[in-house]
Amino acid sequence: MGYQAIYRKWRPLVFEDIVGQSHVTRTLKNQIINGHVSHAYLFCGTRGTGKTTAAKVFARAVNCKNPKDGSPCNECEICRGILDGSIMDVSEIDAASNNGVDNIRELREDVNYVATHTKYRVYIIDEVHMLSDGAFNALLKTLEEPPEHVIFILATTEAHKVPETIMSRCQRFDFKRIRNSDIIARMKEVAYGDGLKISDDAFALLARLADGSMRDGLSILERCVSACGDTLEEKDISEVLGIAGTDAEIAVTDAMISGNVADVLSLVGRLSSQGRDLNLFIDGLILHLRNLVMAKLSDAPEELIDCSAEMLVKIKAQAQKLSYEKLSHSIELLNAARNDAKYSKSPATVYEIALIQLVKPSFDDSKEALLDRINDLEEKVKNGITVAVKTETKKEEAENKKPKEKPSARLYVPLDVSKLTAESDIVVCARKWDAVAASVAKKCPHVAQSVIKRQITIDGEGLILVFNKNERMLKKIASTYAGEIKDVILQVTGFEFAVKTAFLDDIEDNIIDYWSIKSNSDAKKENDTIPSKNEVINTETGADPIDNLIENFPEIVEVTDSSEFLEYNPENENYEQSEMEESGEEFLSDEEKRQIEEE
Repeated sequence: MGYQAIYRKWRPLVFEDIVGQSHVTRTLKNQIINGHVSHAYLFCGTRGTGKTTAAKVFARAVNCKNPKDGSPCNECEICRGILDGSIMDVSEIDAASNNGVDNIRELREDVNYVATHTKYRVYIIDEVHMLSDGAFNALLKTLEEPPEHVIFILATTEAHKVPETIMSRCQRFDFKRIRNSDIIARMKEVAYGDGLKISDDAFALLARLADGSMRDGLSILERCVSACGDTLEEKDISEVLGIAGTDAEIAVTDAMISGNVADVLSLVGRLSSQGRDLNLFIDGLILHLRNLVMAKLSDAPEELIDCSAEMLVKIKAQAQKLSYEKLSHSIELLNAARNDAKYSKSPATVYEIALIQLVKPSFDDSKEALLDRINDLEEKVKNGITVAVKTETKKEEAENKKPKEKPSARLYVPLDVSKLTAESDIVVCARKWDAVAASVAKKCPHVAQSVIKRQITIDGEGLILVFNKNERMLKKIASTYAGEIKDVILQVTGFEFAVKTAFLDDIEDNIIDYWSIKSNSDAKKENDTIPSKNEVINTETGADPIDNLIENFPEIVEVTDSSEFLEYNPENENYEQSEMEESGEEFLSDEEKRQIEEE
């Protein structure tokens, strides 16, 4: 027989060898022992957890002539015939490539024939969720009432895609992700059987990379053995797969404790030069920080952290030196960097900035980082350590008290809002921003977060996208693709304007509410409501016209010469006018005008 992959060579032949699924295998064995075998089963779970393997073991066990405690003997002619494929009563169907109605119709006709060598005809349908709706409907009746000699075993990694009508006719078993300790135990059996020499650190790394899948773990092991031979160390696996390994995670955490930025930058540079996958490194670091949180908060961290005893000791020691606030903020910071790196042309730079902020919280101005620093101060004060205020901090506080400077001309070009109307090109363009943002997101999906629902303002050159301080990466992305955004603005609005980016703190005093700018027609209506000076004022009430004017238009202030006012003459107890402008004659009667002319 030719070469077999390790995971196929060591595929379990009995229920006892299936790793980490005792809750399933125990039930299946009891059903076989008691003769309570169902007509249909549904095996659900992530890849590599043993669904198909359990189905094949079950198919042999129900037909075995000499079962041992519910497991097949694998020695009788039935078991050997099923294993070598000479007995065709057990059929494995791939639903991904046989998902049509015609395929299921052929199966329905086939189930009517009795088994030739075995007691049951067993049909294993793998990835059953790939069947079409028509195929599911064709299978439904047969699945509900199959012949007595037929057993169906359906396997799927996406149970939510299987119709409820199918699920209700099957016994469902959920296969769990396999614990690292169980994966390590099985790998040690494989290594012993194949004569491999693998260190404990290498086993731990392989189990972590397997991510709950036994098959994935064995496939990675085979790849490393092919590259490095029969002896494996953790460093060998790291070099073959291009990953950083646990030493790098420990080193970053030590740098967080000591605040040594240089060590972190040196580490990232070394990983990059060695061709290590920084995405996997960040994923591993996030998992390590999660383990530190568990070790800090739990009385029994060994139940929550799946790692070797030696690693658990290191985790506990580091967890004692870091606060919960520091760890939780670090995890959030790395998750944000992981997402930002997807849209960046230089992911390494994104990770470097995040790690610098991780190690040196004073470089991070977010609210979470501030809370972390306050917590550190509280811990130091609680422990009786005097907290010294550095000169740099005092200088920063003094600078913060200074009045905010006007933004530079490059950032913001002043704009006379009084000359704008709703019909102005820049206002029309700004009001269509939602449509522009949608078009930008469709054309450049990686810019979507930078433009969708983004606050903008206008200046003398064009549009300014406004960002908060914690949105540095989004601002950088928008700046990088400003040309593309400008082109979309021209396509959507027909206007060509510059596109700039700015932090809210830098231009918050210059933000223009372009939605409150009125149109030409609205401004004209307002002007029409203001009475002119030649308008006739109703004096039926006997009120002084000047008083009415002051009451209705208090904002009008005139500076006049004192000679224009009336003077009191004590001899005739009357008023006389020293000087009267022509514009005041309209307030005098005809008789008063004659008296003035005679004088």
